[in-house]
Amino acid sequence: MSFADSYLGQIRALVGHRPLLVIGVRVVIEDAAGRVLILRRQDTGDWGLPAGAMELGESLAEAMRREVREETDLNLGEIEIFGISSDPATECFTYPNGDQVQGVSILAHASAPGGTPASNDGEAAGFRFVDPVGIPAEDFTRPEYPSLQAFLRWRETGRFQFF
Repeated sequence: MSFADSYLGQIRALVGHRPLLVIGVRVVIEDAAGRVLILRRQDTGDWGLPAGAMELGESLAEAMRREVREETDLNLGEIEIFGISSDPATECFTYPNGDQVQGVSILAHASAPGGTPASNDGEAAGFRFVDPVGIPAEDFTRPEYPSLQAFLRWRETGRFQFF
């Protein structure tokens, strides 16, 4: 689906760059070695997680599966929610085109489904499985880095992350 055809794209056509409250999803895909899949974003050049906005008429699980399929061409199996990110210090973001959002992001974990990640919608310029412990914040897209840190806390403690 093109951005213009998406719910958020249709709202943007009406309100321009004004800040919007957006329900988002972020998925940490982990392989058997404990590495996570990150993707290089086309719009900022930063590394990030498979993520995006929920569409009208879609469940959170459907949004997660769709975003992962669109951005990586992978089909997820079981999904486990590990947190919610809503801190404006983290979730307020201005995209390179000037669009502003304040997100409420549902954070999920999934095991790597097998296959080779590939850009299915042009949003990703590349993919890597990496050890999530050593990723520098400056190499990662700002709103998604705290989600990666929350994943590490969840993986260590098993406690739901809420920030």
